[in-house]
Amino acid sequence: MFVMEYYGASDRGTIRENNEDYLHTEEGFFIVADGMGGHRAGEVASTLSVEFFLKAFDSSRKGLNNKTARKALLDSIISANYQVYKRSLNNPDYYGMGTTFTACLIIGNKAHFVHVGDSRAYIYRNSSLELLTSDHTFVGEMFRRGEITYEETFDHPQRNYLTNVLGVAEDIKPDYISFDTEKGDMFLLCSDGLNSMLRDNEIAEVLKRYPDISESAKKLIRSAITKGGNDNITVIIVKI
Repeated sequence: MFVMEYYGASDRGTIRENNEDYLHTEEGFFIVADGMGGHRAGEVASTLSVEFFLKAFDSSRKGLNNKTARKALLDSIISANYQVYKRSLNNPDYYGMGTTFTACLIIGNKAHFVHVGDSRAYIYRNSSLELLTSDHTFVGEMFRRGEITYEETFDHPQRNYLTNVLGVAEDIKPDYISFDTEKGDMFLLCSDGLNSMLRDNEIAEVLKRYPDISESAKKLIRSAITKGGNDNITVIIVKI
């Protein structure tokens, strides 16, 4: 089994009045959620999504392995979605609230991801950065259909139109992927406050120049703020 180190940080950015991102880090388990909604409901949605997810997931932890991970993650995010959705119906201030949700579970030499929305998971391996998740946005759908290039997704005027969010409907369609890890791999989870400010090559350059993951995470956030910091910025880096 590989040994891992990890570090997570979040910043409000330069424009937002409050931070609606929420992160969770523990040995082998990492989550980034980016909330949306008025009356501070975005904060509520992101926080509750993680709390409800972990509560549901705890029942699967005993005997958890790479064969059972997929079901445990999908069952837990579906449960969290339903609980957040119910909470929004019961409080007028929270009506319509939702959140992105990207989680990484590492067991032995395999990483498992469950994902909804446009927060991202990358792998940095052999000085190369690869996006593992798909953005659940209108522009993301256009890219997957081959209508625009990946580079064009960054500046498209409709890039922030989400098509799949946790908590806004009774049912949800999360993505699941798994990935074999290698010694030296780094996984990066982030809210779109990072990748909306920095291109992938700029993120890769920071990871290359700052091998200490706490320093690279802080540098990524500082760089996003320097570029404008238009949204909350959350970063988790996991190094195998």
